Amino acid sequence: MDIQGILGALLPLLPKVIIIALVLLGVTFFFYVLYRKRGGKRKFSVTQFTAGYLLIMWFGLVMMLTTFSRGENFEGWVNFRLFSGYLSAWNQWSLSELQLIIFNMMMFMPLGFLLPLLSIRTRRFTPVLVISLIVTIGIELTQVLSKRGIFELDDIFHNTLGSIAGYLIMQAILTSVNQRKLDFKSTGLALCIPIAFVLLFTGALAVYQAKELGNLSIRPAIKQNMDGVEVNIATKLPEKAQPVSLYVNHRIYNLEYGKHITALIQPSFHLQQKQGKRVDGMNRIWSFADSSGNSYTFNYNMQDGVWQLYNASGEEVKLTKEELTTQREFYEKWMLDNDMLPADTVFSIQNEDTLRWDIQKSVDAVAKDEKDFADGMIMIIPSADDQQAPRDLFDAMNKNEYVRKVDVISPAQAYAYLLQGDFYMYNHLKKGDVLTVEKYELAYNYDSKGYYQPVYRFTGKVNKEQWETLVPAMSIS
Repeated sequence: MDIQGILGALLPLLPKVIIIALVLLGVTFFFYVLYRKRGGKRKFSVTQFTAGYLLIMWFGLVMMLTTFSRGENFEGWVNFRLFSGYLSAWNQWSLSELQLIIFNMMMFMPLGFLLPLLSIRTRRFTPVLVISLIVTIGIELTQVLSKRGIFELDDIFHNTLGSIAGYLIMQAILTSVNQRKLDFKSTGLALCIPIAFVLLFTGALAVYQAKELGNLSIRPAIKQNMDGVEVNIATKLPEKAQPVSLYVNHRIYNLEYGKHITALIQPSFHLQQKQGKRVDGMNRIWSFADSSGNSYTFNYNMQDGVWQLYNASGEEVKLTKEELTTQREFYEKWMLDNDMLPADTVFSIQNEDTLRWDIQKSVDAVAKDEKDFADGMIMIIPSADDQQAPRDLFDAMNKNEYVRKVDVISPAQAYAYLLQGDFYMYNHLKKGDVLTVEKYELAYNYDSKGYYQPVYRFTGKVNKEQWETLVPAMSIS
């Protein structure tokens, strides 16, 4: 989820949290009034009450967003690998992942910002640090115990750092107000954390842009712990490998391509855009409507270049063979005019309502050939009128340009990565597991710059469950 998605999730929660915070504030004020009437001498200022109310509201929002808005989908998952979030963002080259890192810090900035307003004691650094650690560790423990999240060391680090950043900003404000002029020392301290992250992300961008190839999302952010894991192999692994072909696809990780397709389908099918682009992980999503008010969704996946336009209603329309033939002629002409349909595709009709074009190339041919090729499929479920938008248009046709031959490691060398735990699995291995490698094969995977890189696919079983993983195959010279 990106920042826009997070804000979208926060808005429905805000009224509930405000009401709860007001009730708690009212109860607190009531008891405070009783305390004062009975001779209590301690006074609380309007500033303290306001800061307390805002902290209650902040805490409610954080708990709703991080814990209570989630289902019980996690089984005691923990991640003690510090900075694994950075590695995951780097491997995927994901803006959403980077935004989550920033958001985890910004989410806790109000805590450090407001604590100095509560009392003289919380104007010191140490109490703020201790309180921040207690609150974020408490939230992480609540998540893991309720099975509504993962206990992550990265979250504790970023939450605490965000709180300290908020504290430094408030200290700079208070110091400057007291001195009635800008205090450069405290202001400089307040800017240290933001500047450090600007430099970090700018440096990462510079390194990334300097590389020819992109990053592979199949690389794990967290290695498997292979202690106590039995690994068996039921196949022979060659010690040498021949060079294979490298390709590039310019529609992968290319937002301009997604925008180009949206600009193409609007006049073609008389659609009007209803709202701006949304981000959901690697998906970029646009919403459209036709002249009759029917809603359509366009989804472009950055990671593999696949895009889909579909009618949100899902209404079925029965077409005759003659109508399907007419529709085929219309869509083939439209795709050929817009350079979407390779000439050697194979056409078929599925389920009596779906037009489909396929072209397949074997991995062996991909690895050996030294020429451009297309691979994939296009499926269209037409509407009753060929001038209207189709009910579903799914384009997974990739055009890959030959780059050059590249050296690859051998299957035996790739297997060594498995023994080291350097591979991705959704559920991590644990002591006592038995991993059996039954088969390997050369495959290809798109990186974050659209290069079609060679990888090895290993398949087998973990205990008695089917298992597979991908390991990068290109030699690092």
